[in-house]
Amino acid sequence: MIEVTNVRAGYGDGPDILNGISLKAEPGRIVTILGPNGCGKSTLLKCIAGFVRPRAGNIRMSGEAVTDVPTYSKVRHHRVGFVPQTDNVFATMTVAENILLGGRLMERRDRERRFDALLDQYPSLASKKNRRASALSGGERQLLSLARALISEPSILLLDEPSAGLSPRMMHDVFEAISDVRRRDGPSILMVEQNAFEALHVSDTAYVLSLGSVAMEGAASDLLADPAMRSLYLGGDSH
Repeated sequence: MIEVTNVRAGYGDGPDILNGISLKAEPGRIVTILGPNGCGKSTLLKCIAGFVRPRAGNIRMSGEAVTDVPTYSKVRHHRVGFVPQTDNVFATMTVAENILLGGRLMERRDRERRFDALLDQYPSLASKKNRRASALSGGERQLLSLARALISEPSILLLDEPSAGLSPRMMHDVFEAISDVRRRDGPSILMVEQNAFEALHVSDTAYVLSLGSVAMEGAASDLLADPAMRSLYLGGDSH
């Protein structure tokens, strides 16, 4: 579980980008963060992942305070998987090498078991396991990045705009894969997303940010039906 309470954050000596954000992501649930450019979505995800230290507020994972815990410790001790938006695969390494890299801290037997299971889950990756990641399509790279994060069986999965730059077909495949992760493994999934319509269809809950604050929140199905939500975020660019 992820619990964020009254978090404020910014960069350097600049003003706060997050102005007291609170949210919750429970196990087995998909929570999406939506909002226009500059509203603080990515900054919030970076705070939770440990790349940005909050100026105020608290972050807890599975009931334990992790506000000031660095990223590597969250990955290792709190089983956090993080899929960045860009530079999310190692282009000169093979598909197999990329996936196995995510399990470098695991026991060999467990790593091999998970590797085989992931290739079964993602046949498009299995058929290209010995190819360099640079030869993959954008959608396949996103699946590869997801598989690398999943090999360690994370209890918390953080996704930064998983559909960015994808065709509608590949976008659908990626969101289906995310839903499948929830069904199979039951982690807390928190994602920042620009495609509100697709994201809300696979999410349980969503938070809409505006100027560093939560402007709307609720069940994804309710937000999909909300006329204000449709007008602001589904009728045009949702990022």
